[in-house]
Order: sequence, then structure tokens, then C-alpha cells
Amino acid sequence: MKVVKDKLKQNFLRLPQQWTRREVIKLSAASVATIGLGCLGYGAVVRKNVEVSHVEIKIANLCHEFDGLKIAQMSDIHHGPYTGADYINRCVEIINGMNPDVIALTGDFTFAGRRYVEPCAEVLKGLKAKVGVYAVLGNHDYYAGAGHVARALGNAGCSVLVDAQDCLEYRGAKLWLLGVDDLLYGNTDINQLMRGLPREEPKVVFSHNPDFIEEFAVKNKHIDLMMAGHTHGGQIRFPVIGAPQISSDYGQRYAIGLNHKGSMQIYTTRGIGTILLPTRFDCPPEIVLYTLRQA
Repeated sequence: MKVVKDKLKQNFLRLPQQWTRREVIKLSAASVATIGLGCLGYGAVVRKNVEVSHVEIKIANLCHEFDGLKIAQMSDIHHGPYTGADYINRCVEIINGMNPDVIALTGDFTFAGRRYVEPCAEVLKGLKAKVGVYAVLGNHDYYAGAGHVARALGNAGCSVLVDAQDCLEYRGAKLWLLGVDDLLYGNTDINQLMRGLPREEPKVVFSHNPDFIEEFAVKNKHIDLMMAGHTHGGQIRFPVIGAPQISSDYGQRYAIGLNHKGSMQIYTTRGIGTILLPTRFDCPPEIVLYTLRQA
């Protein structure tokens, strides 16, 4: 019996020595690949499970006529091979079920080129808002042709605010809606955009890129709320460290959710589509319903 135990001990102790460095590397690579594929598989399954975020925004000088105004935001649709018309239509139905006063579409309507522009706009025709549907352009819309995308959205009944403004007026109360062009490829003149607007009247800005909040700060132009997208929330997020990659010059600062720049508020939605990898991890697609309140 002692001889048998000694042999087993010798074999057990010798086993790790038989693993070469190459085998250890292969085993580690296989483990990482397995975990990675598992995450991608999980993300591919859940990436179309849309969450609705209810966000209450308090705004100074908001008149009681607009207290309770509801704005639904959808961003980064990225219609293409991975984001089909059926899925977009389901998102449209979710928004319509909210019965919003205003709908804001904050850019990046396609991912795979011009042939997806009109089909996306056709689905968006189904959006219903009491006041109106507004849209701004993102960087991917420039890749597909900014004018082409803007015309398609206009034909679908959207008010395209490219460096433009609209004023909601009710019983003498005013709420300004501003739309900026894409930060990377547009040419927004903030001074011109806000010329003549009384500082004390509330202003909501629709922007594709959240970094635009810094441009307003540099120009010393106060806005009350910016609704943005572009980052996808990182699309893949890990506990503690967050998203490894964020499409923003300010890192994690405006990557996701509600943030501030001084007294200005900004909300960055995770959007509903994906790019590059058709997957999400701990970062589900999102539609936002804002309720404006008097501060």
C-alpha cells in the first residue's frame, strides 16, 4: 500500500511539471475565448430587451404651463443588418405607449449605409407625439449623407433641427427647443443659434454628442437640459471599471445617464442600436421618458 501511495504522490507532483509554457498559454487563451464568446452570446440575446428610463428633470424658471411636459428620447437606432425594422417598430410602439408630448430623436439612424435610410424613416413615420417629433443628425448620418438623411426624416414628418430652434408657447409661457449639428462633422455656431433668446427662458437642447455640453460652457451660453446619445453607454460595461471604451473626449464623465456641467444638466442615453459588435453587456438598450418639473 505504501508503494502505491508513493507512486501516486510522485505522479501528482510531476503533473504540473509536464505542462509546458505553450500549453499554459493555450489553456489561458481557451479560457478567455470561452468567457468572451459566452459574454457575446449573452449580449446578443439581451441586446434587444429595451429598458424604459423615467427621468424627472427640474428646471428653474419653468412655467407651470409646462410643468409635467413629457419628452421621449430615442437615439442611435443604427438601422442595418443587426438592427432590423421589426425591432425599430417595437421601439416605436413602446414610445407611442408613453403618450409623450414631444419626441426627440438624437442621431445615428443607420450603420450600414444609404440603403437603410428610407426604410428607417418609413418606420419612424409611426411615431406619435402631441406636439411634434424632432430630430438631429449624428456622425453616422454624415457617413450615409447628411442631406439624404435629413430629407428622409423630413418626409417622415420629423422636424429636423440642424442648428435650428423651435419655441413651444402656451398661454404666454415659452420653452425653447434647440437642435445642434453633429459635433464631429457639423459646423454649429452656438452664438448664432442662441442669439436673441432670453437667458431666463428655459431651453432644452437635442444633441447627438454629449461633449457639446462643454461647447456651451466655453461660450458661456446657459441651457437647462441637453439630451444626447452617441456613446451607447459604452455598449459593453463591467462591474466597478465601467466601459473599457467610451466615444467621448471626456472619458466616463458624460458616458451614461444624468450628469451636470455647472448648473446645466445633461442626460446621455444608451440608445437602442449597436455598432461593430452586435452585442451588449450590462448595458441594455434604452428609451428615455423625461418629465419636466418646476425647480
